[in-house]
Amino acid sequence: MQADGWRHDDDGLAYPPESWVLRGNFAVGVFLVPLRDLPTEVRTQLPVGSHPLALAGCAVVGVAAVQYTPGGVLAYDELLVALPVVHRARLAVTIPQIWVSSPASRAGGRALWGIPKELMNAHRRSTGRRLQALYRGGDRTILAETSVSVRRSIPGTWSLPLPTVQRAGEAASHPSTFIRSSNSVRGRLHLAQTQWTFGSSLSWLQGRRPVLGAAITQARIVFGARVER
Repeated sequence: MQADGWRHDDDGLAYPPESWVLRGNFAVGVFLVPLRDLPTEVRTQLPVGSHPLALAGCAVVGVAAVQYTPGGVLAYDELLVALPVVHRARLAVTIPQIWVSSPASRAGGRALWGIPKELMNAHRRSTGRRLQALYRGGDRTILAETSVSVRRSIPGTWSLPLPTVQRAGEAASHPSTFIRSSNSVRGRLHLAQTQWTFGSSLSWLQGRRPVLGAAITQARIVFGARVER
């Protein structure tokens, strides 16, 4: 059932207004990809005037498998690529590729923050400290498959800022060329071993091994707390 204040995109799909408060769990792999190997579909999503954060000629690329659970404004699965960038002398994250299992999330992500969400199907199985998940695009081709094993839990609850900056062309109507959003994640942090297999639109990552694996559980996510358009 929709709450009061939900908006509609041009196709009539309803989505929650900002900000979104979500609950969920993250599995993250961090890769180093030579800048020359970043595909055109990633580069064209970078906001004008931004460049990827680079280490020894490599872009830092995060891939996250997320399950947003009941208790937040929406519940759905998500697979995304996160690219740290420098934009107007400020560090932020651009999301050039992302898939979700919720039409409402797709509509809202595009209209509110310029995030180029597409639809997918997700199949996951969790047993204790292990996760296995398979993600397929709308045409049923495999986007990614991951296996995550939590190795070590870091004591305490951690708060992590997650500012994003996106090209404004994906959003519905705005006067600027970019949309910057202040977001945060608060939850339990774990070191993890992550294994990934990629296909379809993510084949540019196939064969690469993550240099770092992590998981965030019992997380509270606030997206769109402060937005600059």
